[in-house]
Amino acid sequence: MRYFGKVAYNGTQYVGWQQQPNGRSVQGLIEDALSKVIRQPTAVVGCGRTDAGVHASCYFFHFDCDFPLEKGKALRQFNGILPEDILFLDLFEVDDEAHARFDATGRTYRYYLTAHQDPFRSETAFFYREMHKLDVTILREVSRLILNSESFFPFTKSDTDLKHYRCNLMQAGWHKISSKVLYFEVKANRFLRGMVRLMTGACLNAATGRITVKEIDFALRNQQRLEKAWSVPAHGLYLTDIEYPYLKSIEKSDIFEPFGPISQ
Repeated sequence: MRYFGKVAYNGTQYVGWQQQPNGRSVQGLIEDALSKVIRQPTAVVGCGRTDAGVHASCYFFHFDCDFPLEKGKALRQFNGILPEDILFLDLFEVDDEAHARFDATGRTYRYYLTAHQDPFRSETAFFYREMHKLDVTILREVSRLILNSESFFPFTKSDTDLKHYRCNLMQAGWHKISSKVLYFEVKANRFLRGMVRLMTGACLNAATGRITVKEIDFALRNQQRLEKAWSVPAHGLYLTDIEYPYLKSIEKSDIFEPFGPISQ
């Protein structure tokens, strides 16, 4: 039997989602909890990778089990083993061929900026000291430019080597929660390594006059790296939604965010 698990986690203390030779990973702790409850070695396949320090308010993975699981009891058992910064939210039985990574049709990320220095959010939102300098018109102009692009080599880490850099962006824009808090939200069928943080950095650099919109446009048109690329810190980034064609009827839970649930 195949199951999809849905979790939320604070990525501060982890090397990322994926198992690493050295370091504590979210995947490793979840596999350990599943193996203890199911009482057999259990591997999971995640919907994607999140880097060290990146958070997720909605993350899916799949695993196989030889017997049916009673959801309520299983969730209590899993959460009784997992640390407090990982929460097992839900469990769904799916077809044996369902795949958490390959079947996902949409992924959504948010990057949070705050102009207010808050020691209690120092690891879950980026304190951006130049918020007052941002030209909101430029932020929106760059996000529209990004949304209308198809290939994103300029927004990949320097050691990335792929057959192609195309992504189907469905949404990209800046949103204001208050005068002190902004977030950049982007949705696509897939993301390249480091893509969202580099996009966010390009938006901020343009909106503070460090680069021009024309430079970003030129880089995207010619698939060249930006001279002044900035990968913003990991701790402001959240994976907030994953979409599957066969989970459309599943009711979404409130999004766990540093500034509380946000209306969709």
